[in-house]
Amino acid sequence: MKPTLIALALIATAGVAHAQMQAPSTPGGRAMDSMPGGTSNPRTGLPTTSPNASAAEAAAKAAIEARGYSGVKSLTRDIAGNWAAKAMRDNVEVAVVLEPTGTIREQ
Repeated sequence: MKPTLIALALIATAGVAHAQMQAPSTPGGRAMDSMPGGTSNPRTGLPTTSPNASAAEAAAKAAIEARGYSGVKSLTRDIAGNWAAKAMRDNVEVAVVLEPTGTIREQ
């Protein structure tokens, strides 16, 4: 009786271990490169975002663009909460800083 129970326990353990080693699947058989991060439908007219962009980064970019700047890039945040970026205004690239108060200043 004991050898039978031991054999069943080993088989059950092997089955659980095998199930944990299965490769993850994507929803609906989608390719991994079509998963979230950016716009999946090019006809939506929505702006694309970097897959690693945070909500705060997207909000900072939107705030800078709302003030008349375009082509916002190289967004970085310092310890004080200021966002620094490079952006275009009147066809000239300028360095801008978005302060936590919402003020934007050129450098």
